Amino acid sequence: MYYFPDLDEQTRLNMISEFEFDIRTGLFYEPLSMTTSGMISYKSLLKECFEKGTPETLQQKLTSSFFRETDRNGRKIPSNIREMVSFSDFNRYYVRALLLRALSENKKLCVYRAKQVMNERKKSKLSVNKVYFDKMQIAQMLELFRDYRKLFSSKHELLQPNSGLSIRFIC
Repeated sequence: MYYFPDLDEQTRLNMISEFEFDIRTGLFYEPLSMTTSGMISYKSLLKECFEKGTPETLQQKLTSSFFRETDRNGRKIPSNIREMVSFSDFNRYYVRALLLRALSENKKLCVYRAKQVMNERKKSKLSVNKVYFDKMQIAQMLELFRDYRKLFSSKHELLQPNSGLSIRFIC
């Protein structure tokens, strides 16, 4: 079960806008675990879930036919790949949408656990309740999170694989 407390109409519109930005600019991250035919359907499913769904509804729609059996190094794709991809992609766009809103609405953000994990990393545990309020820092985060190549090579605590962390507004 996932928890996204600020998933309202404006957040959804921002998620769609960010998704369309990625498609236009060629920055959409295509999970390496997906087949070519799976990727074609995935993009429309992702947008549909941004409009009216959740990571759970996305996960339900992702069948094994979307994914390869092994990665390019010949290793077996994890059995929880549907959960990993659906949460990671949904959360990445949710976070970007809230960063946009924080900038335009002058709101503060706080790190929280959106998904429960079995083995909580020490770095993730230390990140929970961290507050972001500086507009320059929020804008830098948005820039980093828009480019998955930079994001995946960064050490930023948010959006790391299987961390379960996200952000929410605080008063």
